[in-house]
Amino acid sequence: MAVVSTLAVLGNAFVGNALTVWYAELNKPWYLVPLWFFIVVGVLYYIMGTVILYRQMDKIDESYLRKAALVLTLIMLVGNEVWNYLFFGLQSTFLGFIGLIPFTLVVGLLAYTLKKIDVFSFSILLPYILWLLYDLIWAFSLYMQNL
Repeated sequence: MAVVSTLAVLGNAFVGNALTVWYAELNKPWYLVPLWFFIVVGVLYYIMGTVILYRQMDKIDESYLRKAALVLTLIMLVGNEVWNYLFFGLQSTFLGFIGLIPFTLVVGLLAYTLKKIDVFSFSILLPYILWLLYDLIWAFSLYMQNL
């Protein structure tokens, strides 16, 4: 879908060389997954986001919850790219951690909404919620280890 692809390109533009220079030099917690795993999660995230967005647009009706799910999906997709900017663009472990908090809340609210109207979309979002819990833990550790 064009929206998700555009956001992915924009978000990756925020990363620039920060991944290979700034991020590579940070002290990292021992339990941090390797970079290739982050890439796999990122690709799966964009696929998941595309599927959820498509399903909400395809089935949009006058339901308040359906419209809310569509808006929350768009906020989630944009929020991910904002996080890329906060963490990589500004090269800030603090903002990276703090930025995950409202992002995780939005994803949680999206999950709650999807559970009521689209069980399939809810089920493909669940693994990402688990990932976000891990994200919060490693991002906090990354911040604390690089004060």
